[in-house]
Amino acid sequence: MAYRNITLKEISTILGTPIIGDDHVINSLNLINRELFGSNLTYVGHENYISYINREEVTAVILNEDVFNSVEPEIKDKKTFFVVENPEDEFYSLHNYLLKNTDFYNDDKESVYGDNLNIHPTAVVEDGVIIKDNVTIGPHAVIHKGSIIGNNVVIHSGARIGNQGFQVIYRDAVPHLIQHVGGVKIHDDVSIGANSCIANSLFDGYTEIGKSTKIDALVFIAHNCKVGKNCVITPGVVMAGSSLVDDGVWLAPNSVVLNGVEVGDNSLVCSHSLVMKDVPANTKVIGMPARKVGKIESK
Repeated sequence: MAYRNITLKEISTILGTPIIGDDHVINSLNLINRELFGSNLTYVGHENYISYINREEVTAVILNEDVFNSVEPEIKDKKTFFVVENPEDEFYSLHNYLLKNTDFYNDDKESVYGDNLNIHPTAVVEDGVIIKDNVTIGPHAVIHKGSIIGNNVVIHSGARIGNQGFQVIYRDAVPHLIQHVGGVKIHDDVSIGANSCIANSLFDGYTEIGKSTKIDALVFIAHNCKVGKNCVITPGVVMAGSSLVDDGVWLAPNSVVLNGVEVGDNSLVCSHSLVMKDVPANTKVIGMPARKVGKIESK
């Protein structure tokens, strides 16, 4: 098989499970409730996620018999299915197999370097990185494969861009880490503080930092997060996986945004706050859990 190109019949052979529906070529594995690209194979482990199956980008689904029996007939006619006992385990086992035994994830892009770069001799830049113009990379910083660094970006000492994200599944009550295959995209005019960490995305796409955003030291931004433009992220902030911070947001020191939560445009999250649910635009929140305490005038 070629890079990002495998038939469902080939997947059927790997899984040892027959196809229900038509054979197709897929070019992506991803979680069904995430941002999807291309033609996807995904999984559903619970009936709460059945509505996602009808998404245009979903070509094939791994699920169990109970969930399959609950899928509407008109959706069954449009999608292809693999019925297994443990969909999550089979999905990640397939991911690992493709990673270790095939060229499905093997991109091997060459590095691209722009003009006027200031890369410290102790910094590590892996193969397969794109760095545009006027970029500074400080001592002992590490830029991992699959990262894209925009123009006029400053990455301070000890920062890590594109490090392995943290996705855990349990098999027989034992936690297992899932290897990530996505990237990180840093847009123009961004500053990344010392010893901050930005994880790569789990599957397709990028963890993204928007234009002109400024990130201070000791910040952790997990896989699949999206940070908008003109944001300020201060020391000790943690953004859990797939959380969203829209344009112009200020995250004060040691605040935490939980996975899948969105903080709206121009909002302020005060120090030591735990954001457990979406924050509307132009809102000030504080506390554990964070609660609204005021409005922010539009900038």
